[in-house]
This record gives sequence, structure tokens and C-alpha cells, in this order.
Amino acid sequence: MPLTIHDMPWPFDPASLDDTSARKPGDMELQMRRHAWETTPVGPVAHWPFSLKLAVRTLLDCQLPMYLAWGDAYTQFFNDAYVPILGAKKDGALGGDVRATWPEIWPVIGPMWAGVLQGEPVGSSDLALTINRYGYFETCHFAYSYSPVCGDDGSPKGVLVTFVETTETVLAERRRAFQLELADILRRETSSGPLLRAALRQVGAYVDDATVTYAETRPGAAAAVILEQWDGGTRTPQSGRTVALEALALGVPDRLCKGETAWSTAGAAGDKAGIAVPLMDGDRLAAVLALHAPLDAGRIGDEVRLLEDAARRTWEALRRIRAEEALREETRVLELMKSATETLASTIALEPLMQAITDAATQLVGAEFGAFFYNARDDKGDVYSLYALSGAPRVAFERLGMPRATAVFGPTFHGSAPIRSDDIRQDPRYGQSAPHHGMPAGHLPVVSYLAASVVSRSGEVIGGLFFGHSQRAMFSERSEELIGAFAVQAAIAIDNARLYDMAQRAAEEREQLLSSERAARAEAERHNKMKDEFLAMLAHELRNPLAPITSAAQLLRLPEVNEGLRLKASNIISRQVRHMTELVDDLLDVSRVTRGLVKLENEILDLNKVAMAAVEQARPHIEERQHGLTVELPDAPVPVEGDRTRLIQVLVNLLNNSAKYTPPGGRIALVVTLEDGAARAAVRDNGTGIDAQLLPHVFDLFTQADRAPDRSQGGLGIGLALVKSIVRMHNGQVAAHSAGLQQGTTMTVTLPLAQAEVGQVVRSGEGNGEARPLTVTIVDDNGDAGQSLAVLLRAHGHTVHVHEDAAGTLAHADSATEVFILDIGLPDMTGYELARRLRRDARHAHAVYVALTGYGQQRDRELSRQAGFDHHLVKPVEIGKLAQILAAAAERKPAMEG
Repeated sequence: MPLTIHDMPWPFDPASLDDTSARKPGDMELQMRRHAWETTPVGPVAHWPFSLKLAVRTLLDCQLPMYLAWGDAYTQFFNDAYVPILGAKKDGALGGDVRATWPEIWPVIGPMWAGVLQGEPVGSSDLALTINRYGYFETCHFAYSYSPVCGDDGSPKGVLVTFVETTETVLAERRRAFQLELADILRRETSSGPLLRAALRQVGAYVDDATVTYAETRPGAAAAVILEQWDGGTRTPQSGRTVALEALALGVPDRLCKGETAWSTAGAAGDKAGIAVPLMDGDRLAAVLALHAPLDAGRIGDEVRLLEDAARRTWEALRRIRAEEALREETRVLELMKSATETLASTIALEPLMQAITDAATQLVGAEFGAFFYNARDDKGDVYSLYALSGAPRVAFERLGMPRATAVFGPTFHGSAPIRSDDIRQDPRYGQSAPHHGMPAGHLPVVSYLAASVVSRSGEVIGGLFFGHSQRAMFSERSEELIGAFAVQAAIAIDNARLYDMAQRAAEEREQLLSSERAARAEAERHNKMKDEFLAMLAHELRNPLAPITSAAQLLRLPEVNEGLRLKASNIISRQVRHMTELVDDLLDVSRVTRGLVKLENEILDLNKVAMAAVEQARPHIEERQHGLTVELPDAPVPVEGDRTRLIQVLVNLLNNSAKYTPPGGRIALVVTLEDGAARAAVRDNGTGIDAQLLPHVFDLFTQADRAPDRSQGGLGIGLALVKSIVRMHNGQVAAHSAGLQQGTTMTVTLPLAQAEVGQVVRSGEGNGEARPLTVTIVDDNGDAGQSLAVLLRAHGHTVHVHEDAAGTLAHADSATEVFILDIGLPDMTGYELARRLRRDARHAHAVYVALTGYGQQRDRELSRQAGFDHHLVKPVEIGKLAQILAAAAERKPAMEG
């Protein structure tokens, strides 16, 4: 038989208030009796369903916190054990809507309850909820069970919540785990930086949305430097930044200075609490460990004690590790200094010494990278700049040029004491110099900066040591002391190496003088021998035709000579005289060519046609020796610039040479090709070949291979020398190749391809002619470089003006200037901008502009073109190329080259 309302104990029965009753009602039961339920969604008690009354009776009798939410309005019922959970929300909660009582957690529990009302109970041993029960938010932990309560019709009508608050237990466990993990960190870490980072990370991980800062103070300062900061990666780290002590101390720095912890429930940001723990060195505030986080105001005392304990233990471990680090650092420095001293003492070659100095100094101060910029002298005594790098590839500097004596670098180059900056970007001297106004693009990331002069015992500033680090404040006063002492040792080592170098140079010069004397004597003897051989050959070659001439002349004296004999004798005399004339002409021709007296009639020629013309001239000699001749020519014209007669002469000489030194019935080939942007004509034969010892001298004047006593081939040994001279006049090259005697020979002439059409006349003039004198203006901030170039150009007849900056050039440039030679890296304005401004001046609009720079990549040349330069030359300048540019300028044919 089903239960009815009359079968169950009624919690609000007035009889239960009888003093004689064994059960006394609790406070919440009394409040429920007095509550005006008719004003709530559940209505008067008399109308309550049996299931509701039963659930209310159950929660009132439960000793654990329990509450019931009934109906669509989630009307609340709860027992005495639940009242402390409500805190300040107790008033008005009974009979109210759960959603109004706990709006801050409804987004969490609401979806759970929706499932419960579908008949699915929910429970957990640890639920973390952030609630506001005392006017501030706090994170609490609960073990709970959500159960559906069915109505009289059997369907879920409410949610019965049974739970126990476990906040203190959970927090106690977390604190113990935190302290154990922190102890492990402090025991495990052996370096101060990793220890600080790990300790701050541990503190930050303990408190949600926390920023933990460790900063150290300087004696008497009202500011502190942040050494480490942890914020979970959500904000920009402030490590290395200087902050006011007042900001760290939550507005009460006096408390910290007295050794007292400062805290606030509001926090500097308005929504965070803050705790600042002082770390004392005796009676001086040495450091601060500060925590900013949304702490529970009700538990801030516990958090203060926890953070004080963590700060004290971290501080003790930090001081211990720093003492150990200082000892290790001192040991490292002593070992490095000992090793460096030994290296400097044992290294006597200057270039390895400079590198050893740079490497040792970079290690000594703990820099990421270091550079030693220093001056050196060449064999002529001229000064030039070099550098050694450590910790960075040379490509990191090679495009940047040498540093100048700017506001930052100048003191070091002038011999100042060591200079240190925690952040060079914040230095007032930084960024004041053109053209970069700071670090150029691609420069290594220098934040911490240290520099020291290297000064010799005589007071000469040898150079400067420069060090960088990408992190802030990486160099200390100790670093300054170390690099200052090391620079003195480096200067002594360099002085010693220079003395050794001078001694070595003197010894080398003596040996060179002796070698030069021996070589000159040998060369003189060789020339004497060549002269004697030449005179012997000349005598032989002249006697050969004289013998038949003499015989023919005697024949003509005979009275009985008939007309046939007289004609034969006349032909002999004519032929031999012609041979002698050719010998004399060859001698005169080679003399004129080697002295630059030959006039070239240049035009654009097809090398194919030149080759065929040479073949026609040489064919009789080739056929006389019964050789086979092969000619290979490309289908397209091969344009070259040159004198047609002279180029034909070159190929005829080579063909005749092959015919002469190839046994009868041999094979000769003339091959014209286009290779690597050049024109080549090669003459190959299968003749006697050339001995390896003779091959390097085959184009020398009067050079011949050893001949048989009968000298059956004849010749004076001047043909190939003439070939070489003519080819060089055409800006070409000639080379000989032979595998050895009886292996044949290949002679190859290489000429530059012409850029104009075949048949166009290019130039007619002397082979060694020069351009007409020009008016030239040179702009270079390196005075020596500008003046030395001016001297060279004046020696060639040009009028030259020199300026060292852009301003002086714009103000005083000669209006008659036909060529401007501009350095790109000028102190007050780039050469690009100077060229643009000069171009805008009508007086200089039609001048030829030449960029002179250390940058030679394609992008640099493109920048020159965009700025209006006609030519781009890379330092050191090739005088021959500059002379060609000036010659073109004299003919008013500017073209962008370089």
C-alpha cells in the first residue's frame, strides 16, 4: 500500500515544538517553519507535494552540508551545516533562486544540473569553484554529489546537493607539494640564472594568473633592476628594466627597507592583490621578491607566510650559488688569463696573434661575439685597417665596412679607458652618426656593449677591442677591469710580434735581394744567350740567300750564258732578295709592335671571315708541305673588334708555324668557336710538338726549339712573339698547349666579343693612345685615398679636384667638371643622395658619374643605377678600368658598367 502524507513525519508540525519532544529542531528548521512560503514559487506548505516534504525532511536531518533546489525557479532549501558555506549570502537565500544566490558559479553548475534533471546524478571528490561569499572572490574546493529528486509523478523536479568543503585540505596539500618541489629546485640547480627562473616559475605556477618578479637594489637607490620575471608568457618580460622601488613595494617602500613584508588586497592594477617580500643583506634591502595575482583576501595571510618562506629559502640558495659561481668564475678567469698569456707569448705572427687576442678576450668577458679593429702597415708603409672576429662569421661584418670614430667608437679609437653600457641602444651617443643612425641592417644584435683601447708602450693606439651581447647588462665592472688588464698584455704581445715581423721582413728582404740578384744575373745570361743565338740565326738566315745570289751573279758574268740561264739566275736573285726583305720586315714589324707604334684600324669584324682570309694566304705554304687542312666555323657570325689586317696576320703566322713544324703530309685544323662569352680561334696540328721546358717561353722574342745543324726549317723565332703582341693590343690572349715532343701543338687565340654589329668602325688611332684631358672631381672622406687617386689621374693629364664631404662638394664643385667619382659611405650624406643632387644642378646634369665603394653585389649596383651613376667600381679601384671609363667619357659615351 503506497505511503501517504499522513504516514510520514511532518517537519513543520507544531507538536514537534513541544519542549517535551525528544528531537529539538535546528535553526534552519525553525526558519523554515516561520518562512512565508506562500510568497515563493513553491507556494504554501499545505500544497507541497509529498516528495518535496520528504526531501526537505531528509536535508534537515543530514549532518553534512546539503541543499535542495526545487522546480523551474530553483527554489532553495538548506540545512544548518550549509549556512557557513553561504557566508554573507545567508540572508535572503532561503526560498530564493539558486541562480540569484550563486550567479558567479551558475555557468559551471547550471549545465551539470541540466543533466541531473534528466535523471543522471553527478559527483566528484574535488570541484574547484570561484565564489564570492564575503565580498571578495575566492577559490574553494568541494567534494559533492548532485542527485535528482523526483516529484509525486516520478519525474525529476529538483536537485539535491550533498557536499563537503575541502578547501583547507586541498590548499594544505598544495602548499606542501609547492614547498617540496621548491626545495628540490633549490637543491638541484647549480647556476643562479636557472635557479631564479625555476623558483619564480614554481611560485607563479602555484598562483593562477600571477606575475612574479625578482629585483635587486643598489645601495642608496630608490629603484631596483629586475633580474628575472615570470608571468606565464602572457606579457612582455621586463627582465633588465629598472623600476621604482615604490612600484614593487605596493606604495610602501619604507616597510620593505625595514625588512617588513608589504601586501595589498587590491594590487597595483586594481584587480590583483600583491605581496612584496624584502630580502636583506644585513640591515640593507638587497632584493625584493614580489607577487601580483588575484589572491583570496581571506587567505592572504597564508599566502604571505608561504611567499616569505619561499623568498627566504630562494635567497639563501641564491647567495650560496652566487658564492660558488664567483669562485668558479675567478678560477675560469685565472685559467683563461694564464692560457691567454701563454698564447700571446708564443704567437709571433701578427695575423694569428690578432685572432688569438680576439678569441681570448671574447671568452674572458663572456661576450657572445667580439671584434678587434686595428691598423696595419703594408710593405710600402701605407696604413690600412683590418679586423679579427670571434663568435660570429666574417660574413656578419664584411658588408658593413670599417667602423669610424663616431661618438660611440671614437673614444676607444682615441685611447680612452674601457667603456661599458648595459644597453647601448639607450646610450645618448648612440644613433647620432649618418648614414645608419644606429645599427645598420643585418648587424649582429648588440645590446650589452663593452670596448677597450689597445695602446702600445709608445702611446700608439693600435686599435680597439669591441664586444657585444644580445642580452642586457651582461658586462660588469669586473669585465671592465679584466679587459683593461688584458688590453695591456695584448699591446705588449703586438709590440713584440711587430719587432719579430720587422726582423723577419729584413731577413726576407735580404734574401729577396740576393734572389733578385741571382735571378737578374740568370736572366741577363739568358738574354745574352738568346742574343747570341739570335745573331747566329740571323747570320745563318742572311748567309743562306747570299750563297745562291752570289752563284747567280757569277753565272751572269760568264760570256756563254744563254737567255734561259740568264732568266733562271735572275729569278734566283729576285726570290732570295724577297726572302731577305721579308726577314728584315719581320724584324722591323716586331720592333714597332712591341714599342706600341703600330696604328690599329679597328672595326667590328666577323672572325669567321678573318679565318678564311688567313687560310687563303697560308694555303700555298700548307699545300707545299702536302698537309691536310680542316676548317671548322660556327654558322652564325662571330663579332670581334679589331684591325682586319693584323688579325689575319696573327692567324697566318699560326698556320704557317704549324705547316713549318709538321712533317710533310700532316694534319692541320683551324677551329673558330664561341665559348664563355668570348671568341676563340684554335690552330691544331700533329707536328713535332713543344718540349715542356720550352712551352712557358714559346711566345718570348727570339725563342726557338733546338734545331738540327742544317736548320732545315729556318726562321728567326719572332713570329709567335709578334702574335702575342698583336693579340694583346686587341685585349685578347694567346696560349699554347702541347703534350710533348712529337705530340702536336694547339695555339689558341681568345678575343672579347664585340657588342656592335659587324662592319661598324669603332676606333682608329695609336695602339697606346690616351683619352683627352678631363676635369674630374673626387669625393672621398678618406683623404689619403682621394688624394692618391688624384695624383694618378693628374699624371695622365687630367685636372682633378678633391673634396672630403658632400656639403663641400655641393658648395664648391667646379662647374666644368666632366666626371664625378663619388664614395658611397660619406659622413654627412650618402654618395647616392649626393649624385642625385648634383644631377639636379644644370651645370652637372650631363657629367659622367662613377660610384666608388666597397660594396660590389648586384643589389649595390642596382642602387647606383637608381641614384643616377653611370659606372660602379669596387674598391680598390682598378686603374685600367677607370682609364677606360675616362676614355669613354672623353668621347661622351657613358654606359653603366662595373
